[in-house]
Amino acid sequence: MSSQELQKILDALGHNITDRGVRHRLQKLEKNNVILGYSAILNPNILSEKINRTIVLKFKFTKDTPELIERLTSYVVDAQFCTFSSRLSGDYDWICHFVFDSIEQYDLETNNFLNRFGELISDFRSYESNTIKSSPYMIYDEQETKERKRRIYEILESLKKYDNINDRFQEIVECVVKYFGASFARIWFVDKQRKELILKFSAGKYTQIDGSFSRVSINSLKIGHIAKTNKPVVSNDVVNDPRIKIQDWAKKEKLKSFVGYPLSYKGKAVAVVAMFSKKKMNHLDFELFGLFSEQLSKELTGFFEAKDFLSE
Repeated sequence: MSSQELQKILDALGHNITDRGVRHRLQKLEKNNVILGYSAILNPNILSEKINRTIVLKFKFTKDTPELIERLTSYVVDAQFCTFSSRLSGDYDWICHFVFDSIEQYDLETNNFLNRFGELISDFRSYESNTIKSSPYMIYDEQETKERKRRIYEILESLKKYDNINDRFQEIVECVVKYFGASFARIWFVDKQRKELILKFSAGKYTQIDGSFSRVSINSLKIGHIAKTNKPVVSNDVVNDPRIKIQDWAKKEKLKSFVGYPLSYKGKAVAVVAMFSKKKMNHLDFELFGLFSEQLSKELTGFFEAKDFLSE
């Protein structure tokens, strides 16, 4: 990307900086060895036409193993045909991905590889592979993360001004819609028999609580599963997610993401807070929603004692 393109992207994210400023920052990062260099992201469609092999290795462990691993590390770092390599834990110790122009080139280098590292390798597996996706590693703004977490704690603190439990929970779903840009958000509570979840609060596009999802079986694939397992469910492809029952509706509403988290009391899920959104969520969004839900469980523990509220 040019500095002008980077400047436009930063501007859209709310960072006011000129393209000259972008160039200056990049030069400073390079000088301070924060940016060590640049690499190309290969087009998977072109890459898949070549000879792709994924290699996994199991090591022999002897007194020479550390030195041999150092030699292997140098080899994969210098090898232009090695696009990825990593140390593993588990059944195998190393993985590499090699790309060659021809099968003859692959055979020649494989023989060379085995001759060079035969003393290190106890098991060598080679698999033909076709690249589906190749993308750069994303680094998220640490300051932005801290700021968004701070905002969540502010929201949680603001809930304390509501003495009435119904007002407090309604404000929770309103905050989810505003903070996460959700189409709508809802909270279901588990009934005493732990057979159903009862919709109590809803905000956003759908505010009614007496519709077709006013009661959900605890054996359902999505909301019920969250309550039953006390574990979250997240999706960035709700139209094709088998856990979403009405996929035609999701497609019509142009919904892309779903996230649902349990609200727990004494180790059991007593409620589920969930939302749908028209935008895909990144890992930070999911993490922050999880943080929000965990803090709600802690902040609202006293209200889970309210027998009248949970009497159904």
